[in-house]
Amino acid sequence: MLGKQIGYGTLIILGCLALAIFLTVNSVWLFDLNINPLKLAAATGRTASQMHHDYVRIIAYLQLPWIPSLKLDYFFSSAKGLQHFRDVKGLILFNNFVGLILVPTGAYLLHRLNKKSLTWLLMTPIKVVTTVSLVIIALMFVNFDQVFVAFHEVLFRNQDWIFDPNTDPVINMLPDTFFLECFLLFFVLFFGGLAVIYWLGRRSLKQH
Repeated sequence: MLGKQIGYGTLIILGCLALAIFLTVNSVWLFDLNINPLKLAAATGRTASQMHHDYVRIIAYLQLPWIPSLKLDYFFSSAKGLQHFRDVKGLILFNNFVGLILVPTGAYLLHRLNKKSLTWLLMTPIKVVTTVSLVIIALMFVNFDQVFVAFHEVLFRNQDWIFDPNTDPVINMLPDTFFLECFLLFFVLFFGGLAVIYWLGRRSLKQH
């Protein structure tokens, strides 16, 4: 039973993770909402429509494997900057591939568990993951810059993620505050999925 609990919990939670990442990356609306509050037009010298245009091009490049290179219309990029976008694209496509497998698999397993009133098996794994996530969120609010640096050092083997505004001015429309909001949106989506599963688990306990 313990092995099934860990295995099912891992697959379903990883599916939620992949889906939350996918939805966060594609939340162009979050960028649009930040253009005026973060004064991005003043920071970049570009209009809101121009920034939206190039941001959509970035997301399309990251998400679509058949787009071989990133070409922005209103910002120039250095070789290091383009390499970083390539590195990010690799991670995004990997997440999408994992999501294509684990989201339907997790949904199927969840359906089976729910049908047998065994969804309660997922409650302990969800508590563990939620606790770890809350610790990360607390660290983000204490020192987001340090968490942001650590995040990049774990995911990337080079220093190409450190953008120079003089050679990669696109970074001026992607301030730290925006990335903080992206992290928070991810956790909202992730916790939302876990909350639904946890609720199903509590309901299944009452049926025993």
